[in-house]
Amino acid sequence: AMCALGMLGTLATCLAIDVYGPICDNAGGIAEMAGLPDEVREKTDALDAAGNTTAAIGKGFAIGSAALVALALIAAFVTRCNVLDGGVNLLNPAVFAFLLIGSMLPYWFSAMTMKS
Repeated sequence: AMCALGMLGTLATCLAIDVYGPICDNAGGIAEMAGLPDEVREKTDALDAAGNTTAAIGKGFAIGSAALVALALIAAFVTRCNVLDGGVNLLNPAVFAFLLIGSMLPYWFSAMTMKS
């Protein structure tokens, strides 16, 4: 929980990084519609490429913090409901890892059918 809180502590920076790409893309569109020289559009395209990279980094950061929050919520659920008394131990790292892998399978199969 503390790791997820630490990752979410930089939320303002992550949001600023995530919106950089669309702003640069809009600037390129405005430059094109205004009929500015081609070198202006080349500069805005380079900024847009950097914006796409920063947006991808921001998305990975958001996914990582979401996984940590999910881990903390599952640990809280297991502790509160006394699930460890009998049955499957969800706090076993191997069980939890395969639980995550199993939850990713529908998305993987969906992606594979989209590629075909």
